[in-house]
Amino acid sequence: MDTLIRVVIADDLALFREGLKKVLAYIPNIQCVGEAHTPQEAISMASKLQPDIIMMDISWYGDKWTGVHAIEQIKRQAPRVAVIAMTAYPEWIEQVQRKGADMAVSKEVFNDSDQLERLLEEVLRKVRRAHTRHNLTNPLTEREEQVLRLMARGALIEEMMKELSCSAGTVKRDIQNICDKLQVTNRVHAIARAYDLGILKVGSSFPAEST
Repeated sequence: MDTLIRVVIADDLALFREGLKKVLAYIPNIQCVGEAHTPQEAISMASKLQPDIIMMDISWYGDKWTGVHAIEQIKRQAPRVAVIAMTAYPEWIEQVQRKGADMAVSKEVFNDSDQLERLLEEVLRKVRRAHTRHNLTNPLTEREEQVLRLMARGALIEEMMKELSCSAGTVKRDIQNICDKLQVTNRVHAIARAYDLGILKVGSSFPAEST
């Protein structure tokens, strides 16, 4: 993560909040900007603080619907805030995601800072991507996103032709479509805007190195 990610932790157990804060402290560029002791506080913080992510307990005082209703309200009031629903009951995960959580996971995963970092990146990318698609009058196609990633990698037209098994004309047309949809005039600006909108994220353009 290159930019600061602002997180709110919402859980009724102080011991769990403290433990999660300690794990988050190991992740670069993460800032815990608030702790919600009640679902109402979580809803208020989502609107007032506009954090990037709220890590929201599902079961408050033994009632899962308290957390579910709070998640639904947060997503209505602050749709750009990514919500990770946390639960000690794995059987609730699928149901909670259907109710509006951007991600729902077992609390056990939060003991591993590396795994937690991957989850934070994934949910943030998911929400930003959804809003990018929504906000663009004409969203990029899957093929155009592939071309965009190659552009960000610095690939030349000839390299794109080989990678995509197509002609130079097809590649140039895709690049022009990308620039038109992102409302920019050249490849450099297209890449920059794609990062701003969350279509591209740091590291996404380069394949993992083989070991």
